[in-house]
Amino acid sequence: MVDRISTSGALLNSLTLLQRNTVNLDQLQFRVATGRKFAELKLYGNDAPRIVDLKAEISSRQAYIRSITLAEGITRSYDAVLDRLADVAGEIIDASEPISPDDPSFLTDTTVVANNLMLEIEANLNVRIGDRFIFAGTRFDTAPVQDIRDLALYNEDDFPIVANTIETANEIPEFTVQRTNGPITQSYHTSFAGADTIDAEAWRKTTLTISDQQRLEYGITATDSAFQNLVEAAMRLKSATDRNANLTVDQRETLLGNARSAAEQARVELRQLQSTNGAVINQFDRMVTQHENFISISQSALDEIEGADTAQAAVEISALQTQIQASFTTIARRAQLSLVSFLN
Repeated sequence: MVDRISTSGALLNSLTLLQRNTVNLDQLQFRVATGRKFAELKLYGNDAPRIVDLKAEISSRQAYIRSITLAEGITRSYDAVLDRLADVAGEIIDASEPISPDDPSFLTDTTVVANNLMLEIEANLNVRIGDRFIFAGTRFDTAPVQDIRDLALYNEDDFPIVANTIETANEIPEFTVQRTNGPITQSYHTSFAGADTIDAEAWRKTTLTISDQQRLEYGITATDSAFQNLVEAAMRLKSATDRNANLTVDQRETLLGNARSAAEQARVELRQLQSTNGAVINQFDRMVTQHENFISISQSALDEIEGADTAQAAVEISALQTQIQASFTTIARRAQLSLVSFLN
């Protein structure tokens, strides 16, 4: 009787050891497969809160990077458009310096040039990325600029020339041309609904949260004074070549001078916009670098806490499998002894 109890006890002890080794084997196999120490957060003990905090912060920083990357794509598009529009301003300046403004070929050729430049201004200010017109302020789904070629031109009724006022704040840009039957107030902007139109959304820039408690304003709108001057320059250039207007040579010269002045001012302002936009791009780049550095450091810390030595785990698996096999053999022998003792 004593022998049977002793054999049963030994058998139970072997089974317990086998179960413990099997659990350990499962854990080691998990470490080899995932590179992590434990499957459950609670098993990390005092390190568990730190793991939660680091993972949450990494996720937050990754979200900032995604948002900044999207915004940076838009700001770099601004840079390319501004560069091209500065070239357009230069082309207006060049076209406004003819050998003789009453040369028939000048009138014909420059009208074509002016129309093409107007088309280019419109196309660049109506650039769209995805579902967003990037120069439309917060009216993302609406192209901000209409066909500039449809605007009424200046003629002999506009002399002496009075410069148009540059609109600011929430006022939609407008131009007034004189006519014998009354002035015409018009705009290149699609928000225009008559003189003194107000549209805050057409002016409003976008803001982006780039880190905790830090927001950055970015964006350029088609209402900016640089574009008002550029459109004015194109209008003056085309007006100087209008065959339907009863303009004298001196009046054409005056319009060409106005075109040059407006284009020069536009080019200066466009370069200023590029500088401001470049500062935003640099800020985006710096912030992305900061987030990436934090993520890298935090991920290294997580790896130290969660990471398992897979090579060591593989060695332990091999040794543990040998122990488990030996346990099976021992249990089988003791089970046979118990049965013989019982029968005796």
